Amino acid sequence: MSTADEPGRGYHDIGGLDYGAIDSNATDMKPWERLSTAISNALGGAGRKYYVTDETRRTREQMGEPLYSELDYYERATQSMKMILIEKEFFTEEELDARMKIIEKRMAEARG
Repeated sequence: MSTADEPGRGYHDIGGLDYGAIDSNATDMKPWERLSTAISNALGGAGRKYYVTDETRRTREQMGEPLYSELDYYERATQSMKMILIEKEFFTEEELDARMKIIEKRMAEARG
């Protein structure tokens, strides 16, 4: 959905639209989703207050429709947190990429 489909409504604003039945079988959070939520809580309004809800809403809206639609709920939350922390200069995109490469290498070595 884009604002062109319904004036005044952004691609992220799907409240009240008919998207069919909701699967009521709750699933357990994956370990990385739990960790992401814990980090967000520790850094956000419930913890150190390095960022607030309005900033997460803004960054989700700035992702653009293709990325927003591609990501699931927890991936959007993590991407939003990353965008804010880079914006606030906690780290750079390059520093994060370098660290992720180190982690990927360690995980590959651990799998043997």
